[in-house]
Amino acid sequence: MSEVDPDWVSAGATVFAGVATLAAAVASCFAYKLQRAITKGRQQLLKGDDLLKNMQLLIATFADVHATAKQDWSPERTEKLRSLDERLRYTETVIKSLNPQIGEQVEQWRISSDAKGDSVTRVVSLILGGTGAIIGAKYDDFLFSKAAQLREIQDSIFNEMST
Repeated sequence: MSEVDPDWVSAGATVFAGVATLAAAVASCFAYKLQRAITKGRQQLLKGDDLLKNMQLLIATFADVHATAKQDWSPERTEKLRSLDERLRYTETVIKSLNPQIGEQVEQWRISSDAKGDSVTRVVSLILGGTGAIIGAKYDDFLFSKAAQLREIQDSIFNEMST
């Protein structure tokens, strides 16, 4: 039986060790990329969750504006409407920071005027919160239409999150 040269055994072991080291390096590179993708996905999920929560807060605040506007006039009612108006603007700012495109839609929702020249800013800040006007059918319909627009924006968030 022939004897195996120890130099060849050593060379073979070195080659196998090199291949194993290379395989470990490639695997760690893939693991790093996978970890980055998972982290990015988790951050996007959390960001989307925060966006959705703030959108729902905006809808709830607007519903509170509508309900408060139907109450009889009082200084407390006027103060609550002013506070709710501030919360609407703050929540809009948070939404803009989470998703500038959705934030732009929310800003347009708040400042855009309808055919009669009414906007959320004008009705909530000036008429209801500023002068303390009591809501009538005119503003009731306006607030319902603006609530429907908010639901459409929320639907676009759901669609964006599902893709």
